[in-house]
Amino acid sequence: MPETTVPSPARPAVVLGLTFLLVALTFALPFRLVPASELSLMSGRLSPEVANVYTCVAWAGWAHFLFAFRGQGSALARLDDERRNGRLLAYAACLALTVAALLGAREAVGPMLFGAIVWVYFIDHFLKAEQQFEGKGPTGAPAWLRWLGSYQPLIGFTWLSVVLLDIGGVNSHPWLLWSVSFALGLAVLLFGGWRSLVAGDVRGPLLALFFVAEALVWGTFSRYGGPVFLTGVYVFHIAAGSYFHYLGSYFVAHARSAGRDPLVNPLAILAINVAVVALGYAVATTEALRWLRPILGVPWFTLWVAVHLVTSDLFPAIKRWRSPTKSAEMA
Repeated sequence: MPETTVPSPARPAVVLGLTFLLVALTFALPFRLVPASELSLMSGRLSPEVANVYTCVAWAGWAHFLFAFRGQGSALARLDDERRNGRLLAYAACLALTVAALLGAREAVGPMLFGAIVWVYFIDHFLKAEQQFEGKGPTGAPAWLRWLGSYQPLIGFTWLSVVLLDIGGVNSHPWLLWSVSFALGLAVLLFGGWRSLVAGDVRGPLLALFFVAEALVWGTFSRYGGPVFLTGVYVFHIAAGSYFHYLGSYFVAHARSAGRDPLVNPLAILAINVAVVALGYAVATTEALRWLRPILGVPWFTLWVAVHLVTSDLFPAIKRWRSPTKSAEMA
């Protein structure tokens, strides 16, 4: 009998196809989703088409955050010990403190730099989530071990961000662009990348080499493409990674619930996303809803991405917080 392969609950092939389609459909929309003034504080390099892509990523992102916060809260509420309520309070307190701290950080460094840092940080979250979706995540592993495992893609995407945003005019120095890219590619291979590729563990080093190669290609092309084009390429990376992550999480949640949770069936997920899109559009275009823009305004999206990333990293520690009785039993 031939061996059968159990498909990943994240359905990566389906998700990748849907991701490509969503990025293309949002880029080619023949109208502007939000007024240009709404995005003026973000970047003067956003074309209307790229602004639409980023806007849709933001609206879909807020729907994803709702599912994530609900899932984390529900997981804590299901714990059967006397510290369940304490964990829920700790989670709420961490959420509030995270928002306050990140608001201060955004104000200190500015929205542009803050956003760039957040999207680099997202690479670690993306890789960790993909491993968990496939059942390969090391349960209870400390954060520094996960970061060590994803440092190569993090560095690769950092360099790609520097090049696409032309920080420090790096693209005006071809030898610097070539030398740094060559050095990073060589470092990926020498410091574990070659060994991982040969062993079949390709995700980390393959992604890192892809980012470094793209930095070299787009940096060299920059003299023809210009800053608007390069910013578009940057947003396309953000959009592709974000849609892939959102969709994969929905497939996994649906598979794990086995029909027991009505809010993670496809129609409910679609309805919630449509509702968030409608609310986001109303906030962007209605002056009476201006007060909601720090929450649902597109320029504030990276703040809430950062909140989601930080609380997702803090959540395992809160969940593992043992009651005194159970700690004594295990001693």
